[in-house]
This record gives sequence, C-alpha cells and structure tokens, in this order.
Amino acid sequence: MGRRMTSRLVISGVFVVSLIIGVDVAAQTVPHPSTIRTSAQTQPSRAGQNRAAVEHNPACERIISECRKLGFIPGQWKKDNGLWKDCFDPVVGGGGATRDGKPISVPVSPGDVEACRAVESHHR
Repeated sequence: MGRRMTSRLVISGVFVVSLIIGVDVAAQTVPHPSTIRTSAQTQPSRAGQNRAAVEHNPACERIISECRKLGFIPGQWKKDNGLWKDCFDPVVGGGGATRDGKPISVPVSPGDVEACRAVESHHR
C-alpha cells in the first residue's frame, strides 16, 4: 500500500470515529421527551388542586359516586358523558346533569350539594 492510500484510510477512520463520538454525545445531551417538564406539569393547576380537595370531601364523594353509578366517566366530556363537566359541575353549580342534551336526575341530597359547594368555593 502506498502512502496516499494509508493517509486516506487514516482520515476516513478518524472521520468515522468522530462521527460516532458526536452521535453518542448528542444522544446523551438531548433529554428524553418523558423527562422534559413544562411549567404546567411541575405546578399543579388550580383545577387539579380543586379536584383533589373535592374528591376527598365526603359530601362531594357521594355526588361523584352517584354520577359514576349513572355511567358518567372521567374524560368523556366530548361524548356528553363526562363525570366532571356533564354531571358533577352542573349538580354542584345548581343545575342538573345532562346526557345528549337531556336532563338526568342525580339522586343526591341538597345538604351534600351545599357542603360540596362550600368546599369547592373555599379552594378556588
């Protein structure tokens, strides 16, 4: 082998090694998407704090339980079947639960509604 061929091999080898090292360094410095935290993830939202307080109140738990018995499911508000938006919030807010635009009677006592309303307004 000539000198020219040897220098080409050495240069190509150095290039490949530097490329591998660069990729390795880049892979180690870019955070994984699941470890990136936005401000919304690090600080609980007001609604999240409010929901936690409400879920641990006995009066509110009874309302949530009745909504669940009627088939309302958390997160299904787009299908007019959401536990919070379509059942709990209207009942505590003074209205009534609805499904497909029609009112549904939720069997809860007025005392539970008032107690839950007081807890919810306290945590706002």
